[in-house]
Amino acid sequence: AAKEVDLQSSRSTGRMVLAVLARRMRAYTLLTMTAVAGLGALALLILALPVRIFIGLKAWRQCSSAILKFAVPAFLLPAALSGTIIRVNEEHWKMIVHSRTWAPISIVMCNHASRIDWLLALWCGNATKPIRVSFLAEGTMQFMPIVGWLCKMCEDIFLWRSFKVDKGTIDANINSFKATGTQRSLFLAIEGAIVDQGLFDKQYMADCAAFCTQQGYEPFEYVLTPRYKGIHSLAQHAGSELFAATMCFTRDGQMLNTKLADPARIVPDLYTILADPVEVTVHFDRLEISADQDKAKLQCMNNYKYRDGMISHFHQNGRYPGGLEYKPLPADLSTRLMSFSLIIGTMAATTTLAGLPMLLPYLSFLLFITLALCHSIGQFCAGGVSRESLPFETIFKAYFYAGRDEKVKELEKRAADKKRGSASSPGEAISETAKMLNLMSKFPAN
Repeated sequence: AAKEVDLQSSRSTGRMVLAVLARRMRAYTLLTMTAVAGLGALALLILALPVRIFIGLKAWRQCSSAILKFAVPAFLLPAALSGTIIRVNEEHWKMIVHSRTWAPISIVMCNHASRIDWLLALWCGNATKPIRVSFLAEGTMQFMPIVGWLCKMCEDIFLWRSFKVDKGTIDANINSFKATGTQRSLFLAIEGAIVDQGLFDKQYMADCAAFCTQQGYEPFEYVLTPRYKGIHSLAQHAGSELFAATMCFTRDGQMLNTKLADPARIVPDLYTILADPVEVTVHFDRLEISADQDKAKLQCMNNYKYRDGMISHFHQNGRYPGGLEYKPLPADLSTRLMSFSLIIGTMAATTTLAGLPMLLPYLSFLLFITLALCHSIGQFCAGGVSRESLPFETIFKAYFYAGRDEKVKELEKRAADKKRGSASSPGEAISETAKMLNLMSKFPAN
């Protein structure tokens, strides 16, 4: 009997291991497809660079917009094949789509509940009435292989978390696109950071909670505090075409982006959605931001208090308040399959004509192995946390974040030693720790 129990236990363990391996193979296969589609789009943009050099910026942007319109559906195919579903309210969706018929720019600001907000923005931007979607992203993103380079080629806005420096970059980019008459939607997460459950993350959550209290609000439980200075600057460009998107992620009926401090909270990334189907329910609102910065700060905080309540209601009831119906946006698999097939066919034909018929299969296999190794090693080094916002990012972030928590401990110890060695108050000691920390500028947060 004991042997039979051991045998059943071994079989059960074997099945679990096989299931985990199958999930990983599925995720890495779809991630490879994403990278190959991105590589195809990048190659097309590089081939079109002479347009920018010899004809001009306006013609280049028209050309790059056409390339993106062709290539983005291929880029979205893996997410659709994985079973990802995005639900929106029909009336709210009409409000968003209407701006595409006339506004030179519309700006959508989301809660930073996942590492794949950008992918969802592309999905929304290419549903029903396609439009060029650009992003405000952390500066390190542009150095990520393939997709990061693609974003750089598409003239997305990269920030370094200094408002004095970034404001000029933002204004120059937006004004340049307006000058060439290039219509687009600009997408960003105004929290500016994502937290996991490390010591550094908990310190940042505590800082956000303290800021809420200082401003007269109950600490937010599901969202971090917004970067109101940047929002004020952006709002001056958007006018009335400024929208807020509140996102909730569920899998098998269970919400993933639960309370920030919940150890069971999952921050969805590419690996999360490609390994298992995920549903995203998006609630859109118009957002009004005053030209007065103090009023803008209050409006941002009020909006985030509202969003925190929306997400809390969704967590408790499985839906947003108000009784609205949220229907899936079309996956449009036929268009995405055609786009992907055309990109692969073009790449295969080009390499064959160049006398390298096996280059694309070899390259795809190499990408699969490299992505699988980089993600697995990065996840292991990060204590099991997957940060695959873009292909290859988990291992990059494992390097960037190495020693973060140890640094926090060291600085807290110094502050405590200084407190014991002087007559400073607890508040002064905490203030000193915060000054020494200032890690957000040293460790880019996704």
